[in-house]
Amino acid sequence: MSGSSFCPCDDHACDLNPVNHDKGCDLCVEDSVKTREIPKCFFMKVRENVDDVTDWSFESFADFVSREGKK
Repeated sequence: MSGSSFCPCDDHACDLNPVNHDKGCDLCVEDSVKTREIPKCFFMKVRENVDDVTDWSFESFADFVSREGKK
């Protein structure tokens, strides 16, 4: 379980995961936005298993949503 009641990310090795501090999702979202990426939890909202995702960019997310929506 994470430090955020709705965070589905199980990457507890990540320093930004809410389980590792008391700042909720803010650190993860802030870091993602700085690097033009979408947080993993957004991908997981579209499809639970995202083990095959390696590109977390805005563009990749748009493609991901488009592909998953056609299934």
